[in-house]
Amino acid sequence: MYPTLLFRSIGGFASIISGLFLGIGHLINLLGKTNDGTVLGQSLIFFGHLSLIFAFIGLFEAQGKRNGLLGNLGMLLGLIGTTFVTAVVYVEIAAVSGVNVNSILNEGVSGIIYTVGPLFFVLGMILVGISVMKEGILPFISGLCLIIGTFVFTLATFIPNAEGIISVIGGTVTGIGFIWIGKYLLSAIEETKQSNKNESFISLKR
Repeated sequence: MYPTLLFRSIGGFASIISGLFLGIGHLINLLGKTNDGTVLGQSLIFFGHLSLIFAFIGLFEAQGKRNGLLGNLGMLLGLIGTTFVTAVVYVEIAAVSGVNVNSILNEGVSGIIYTVGPLFFVLGMILVGISVMKEGILPFISGLCLIIGTFVFTLATFIPNAEGIISVIGGTVTGIGFIWIGKYLLSAIEETKQSNKNESFISLKR
């Protein structure tokens, strides 16, 4: 498999996995008995964000040179942001398990990551969504889902009484966007493979 197809294949599978895990993880947290979520829900969210790192790479490869300044900046912020958020969620899993993590989240470098990480992620997601809609290589609706889902999810911070349900809605819409992108990447790979086979067959006949 060519390196380009390999990146897109990994990115496609990772995109679908992250979309599913983010949506399901937030739903499980909503159904949990505590406001801090559940170990299972947070673990799914953790692996969802971890998968996003590879999803972003596949997405970047798919748009290629047409990423432009907007897409490149979005990818950079998205990668940094989701890496930081992955670390934050890992600590939050410990918190749900009963470990006191206040000193980790509120002090030093880890405190900065806890504050800046989600901001980078939100900005990156919005820019990536705009880039997807603007360039027209990936499905337009998937970019729209990334933007709407991110905006909705961000609202949860400002409406604490409805944080759980808003997080589920935002996570689900964002997840649909990534699943859509993942399915497109994988289907495009199959079309490329079939096209290469047809070209090879025609060459042999000549």
